[in-house]
Amino acid sequence: MRYKTARGNTPLLDGALPGTQQIQGQRGIQSTFQVFEDQYAYPRYDEGYFGPIENERYLLKWINQLKLRLHQQSNSDHSFLRSVDTLSERRPPIRHPHPRFFVHTGLVFLMSFIIISLILFVNIQNLSAKRITPLCSCSLTGLGIVAKGFYTPEGACRYTVRYGKSDRWSDSSYTWDMGNQSSTDLPPSCPQDTGTYVSGNAQDEDCLYATLYIPQSPTVASKLPVFVWLHGGSFMAGSASAPGLDGSNMAVRGDIIVVVLQYRLGVLGFLPPSSSTSSSDPNLGVRDVILALKGLQKGIGFVGGDKDKVTIGGQSSGAGLIRALLGVPSAKGLFRAAILQSDPMSYGFASNYTTSKVREAFYNLEPMKSCTDLKCLQDISWASIIAAQNMLTQAAPLTIQGLPLGMPIRPTHGNPTLPSDPTIALFTAPSQLEICDIPLLITTVSNEAGSALQRLFTEPIPMSNETYFATLSMTVGSTRAAQLSSSSEYFLSDTGGGYGEGGDEFRVTYENAATDGIWRCPNRDVAGQWYLNGGKVWVGEWTKGVTYPDNQVDDGYCRQRGRVCHEDDIFATFGNAPDPSSDVSSLEDDVLSYWISFITNLDPSPINSIGDCPDLSRGWFSWFWPFKREVSVPSIPLPSQTWSPYSSEKHVFAIGGGEVNRCPEGYWGEKVKYDWQIYG
Repeated sequence: MRYKTARGNTPLLDGALPGTQQIQGQRGIQSTFQVFEDQYAYPRYDEGYFGPIENERYLLKWINQLKLRLHQQSNSDHSFLRSVDTLSERRPPIRHPHPRFFVHTGLVFLMSFIIISLILFVNIQNLSAKRITPLCSCSLTGLGIVAKGFYTPEGACRYTVRYGKSDRWSDSSYTWDMGNQSSTDLPPSCPQDTGTYVSGNAQDEDCLYATLYIPQSPTVASKLPVFVWLHGGSFMAGSASAPGLDGSNMAVRGDIIVVVLQYRLGVLGFLPPSSSTSSSDPNLGVRDVILALKGLQKGIGFVGGDKDKVTIGGQSSGAGLIRALLGVPSAKGLFRAAILQSDPMSYGFASNYTTSKVREAFYNLEPMKSCTDLKCLQDISWASIIAAQNMLTQAAPLTIQGLPLGMPIRPTHGNPTLPSDPTIALFTAPSQLEICDIPLLITTVSNEAGSALQRLFTEPIPMSNETYFATLSMTVGSTRAAQLSSSSEYFLSDTGGGYGEGGDEFRVTYENAATDGIWRCPNRDVAGQWYLNGGKVWVGEWTKGVTYPDNQVDDGYCRQRGRVCHEDDIFATFGNAPDPSSDVSSLEDDVLSYWISFITNLDPSPINSIGDCPDLSRGWFSWFWPFKREVSVPSIPLPSQTWSPYSSEKHVFAIGGGEVNRCPEGYWGEKVKYDWQIYG
């Protein structure tokens, strides 16, 4: 159902204007407020527009129309003017008014102001009540639906929203589906290999969902900040139901709205066949995210969010997707800040040539090879597609030059969605990006490569230059492997067959080289360029974390004391550590304080107590707004340290305390090149 906007209806006010006769004036006043009630106290929507129209705009429009009509009426009503003139002629001039005249006049003005204000307050409150049902009962009423969500134990209301739909390898189109839900309702994951990210959850190609976590009792006047999260998973895995991605704690403790998005993955999201209409611009997953962000711009006000205060965040390939959005023309204006966690920035995005080689390799696998048209390919089960994709990811990096070992499928540049690789601009000239003027918060963990390392080497191995060189070659190629293994920064100190210092020197040295070259140092180089371009940026390294399920290998490398591996920042980001110790709880409090402050104030160092209830009086009528949300927001202890903006490595903030690792000066990007410099 669509609703027409009550626009340009000034004639409706003609009968609502006070006339020269007393009874006409009384009828006019009654009619005026009836018109206001009819026109503006109920939700109306533009044709083709999803979200609610702002209260303030309607109220201002009504007042301006009323003032104009009063002025026109008074100018045309000569009898009224003559009566005023006659009264003026009969009244003797007052040269020195009595002081009580000013007192009486002031009292009349004050009483009139109070009466008008109370009338406006009642109408505004009615407007809010009719537009949004408070979420303390976890229900939403509007747009012709009554949706029931799930009241989480942390005090947030969770809603699962279907934001898009599409056929296989076609662009998604906007939709809105928010049905009644239960405590077990989480969206089906996009098709992928089974494992951590989809444990106990269904999969379906109809997977374009957003999960919303909303604090209690918002109204259209709440204007809450919005945090949109893009999950990681190497562009081939991940979902809104992955461990740790429950946004309840962050939403309630920060009084913000948290949105966790899903987007199409792998071959189904980034590698359409040449026979499809999307083959020349294969970034279907990127465009899914753009569609969702545009939908939030239209509709987030309906649940109390502020479309002008959207911060986007992500981890691993989710952060890489944000990096891609910085170069997408259609993403401009959809978010005002970004948080990038553990983005492997050494890897650029794929060229058309590289993507064509990966496409050729995949569609020459069975059962795709047997198909001669698009319809046949679309009829193949998604389970068969994923099985073939698994084969591709194992073989393609070894046969196609320039494919990252852990990320063979990724966004492609050189097309309308992504005209050029934003990675290059980030390292060289950020001002050339489509989005180059927003605040950034960039973090890595201290042992990023440890996750992959412990799967490759499940236990300490003897020191061996041959094994070291071969392992590096598999990761960064033989040229850079030779540079690294012979350098003073990353060489093995003893190759006599022992285990070296600490009994695990081989794995420690390899992990340090991979972490520096893929994550730590490229992220800091990008931050430095952002700062030199005049942008605001904060950089942190996680020195403490919470072990993620993928890393919970008995006696594994990542389980050793003091190690923080890839994904070990996720639980603490959302305050969801299972059975946290006091030390972990303290870490979560600090992280939530920094993240919420950045989302709210565009600065990770909190200015005031985050636990304070937000002022609903935002807008032109803020100074006399009498209605406050009666909701208790848990306070978060303010961290003891201030997070300073980044200008050099001395400003890398230790998330968890202690010391951070440093990058060897003049090494990465100069002596040893990043991936994007070689294959870009």
